[in-house]
Amino acid sequence: MTFEVNKMHKLQDQMESLAYEWVWTDITEQYNVEDVEDLNQEQVNEMYAYAESEECYDGTVGMVIRSICDNWEGMQSEGQPS
Repeated sequence: MTFEVNKMHKLQDQMESLAYEWVWTDITEQYNVEDVEDLNQEQVNEMYAYAESEECYDGTVGMVIRSICDNWEGMQSEGQPS
């Protein structure tokens, strides 16, 4: 029998969830916001730049930050008239 780690997708989901909570705590404290929509363009730009920089050396953290930025951008697009 070959060694196998079972339910890796559940582990990955848990790690992403923990990273999201961790990152969101830093965002709320840094920018004094409660929700994603409370962020402004400058803050989102700063977060995205950090996620793409060498300072953000953890791939999961970068992914979470980019996801939050993408969600914010999506919310802005929804509010735009067609």
